[in-house]
Amino acid sequence: MTALVLIAYSVVSGLRSTVLKGLQLQGAAHAIAGENPISFCNVFFISQLMIGLALLIAEPVDVGREIDGLRPRVRLAIAADAFLGCFLAPLAFYMALDQLAVITQTLLFSLTLPASALLALWWLKERLPERFALSLALILAGLVVGRVFGSGLGMGMDQLPGLLWALLAVIATATRNCLRRQLAAQHLSRGLTGGVTNLAGALVFGLIALLVYGPQHFFLLQLWWVIGVIVIYGLTLSLGTEILRQLSTARFSVTQVAFAGSASVVVTVLTAAVFLHEPLTPGVLASLGLILLGVLQRHLSGPSPSPS
Repeated sequence: MTALVLIAYSVVSGLRSTVLKGLQLQGAAHAIAGENPISFCNVFFISQLMIGLALLIAEPVDVGREIDGLRPRVRLAIAADAFLGCFLAPLAFYMALDQLAVITQTLLFSLTLPASALLALWWLKERLPERFALSLALILAGLVVGRVFGSGLGMGMDQLPGLLWALLAVIATATRNCLRRQLAAQHLSRGLTGGVTNLAGALVFGLIALLVYGPQHFFLLQLWWVIGVIVIYGLTLSLGTEILRQLSTARFSVTQVAFAGSASVVVTVLTAAVFLHEPLTPGVLASLGLILLGVLQRHLSGPSPSPS
């Protein structure tokens, strides 16, 4: 039964992009006063509010006292982590998904792994993972195969805005990954590093929605909106992914969790093909296979050495 936690983590996290794209398309087909009722403002306000409150409740430490004891440098790092992980990366993720196919965006986001490693090499002076060059070559080869043979993968010049948003999301996530490695040494509570940061992001998204759309943007009580945004995306997928990730980390090895996280890519691609009717051609499958091999090959012969 314990293995079901890892399987659920793969499935739930893999469904997020497909469901969010489906909500974007549903909102475009049911515009209200000429506006799409699905926006990055209300989607991330709701999902991050749920995650932030859950993390604060799950680890009820005196967060205020913990904040007061932080050194200025650590406070700055937490603020940067909140900006990158709870505002810029979600915003870029949403905008990329709005302009690209789910499969295209998902394959492009495989660049986060090598980007994080290269940034850690330059910034944190960490060693590159074992067989990094092979991993990078396989991921890039997968993207080239998808571009040339994907048939509908959508990486042409007409997709340039979406590609730039995807690249921004990759850079923001890679930078946050390095910040998180630094913050891990501070042994801070999840209530601070996850709860407070997500609540701060939710507040920013809420303010943007109020300024741009007005308060009615939060009171769209159509049944599909409530079920899709609050129940499915916010509660089940966003909060569910966070809970299952923590349960998986506590019960399984780093390698097993890495495999489960990579399997979520397969879930995303397959569900996008089934539910959104995105093309699943031999070129796309070959691209996916090469990228997965690039991501996972360093785990296939055992764990790599610890960074220096």
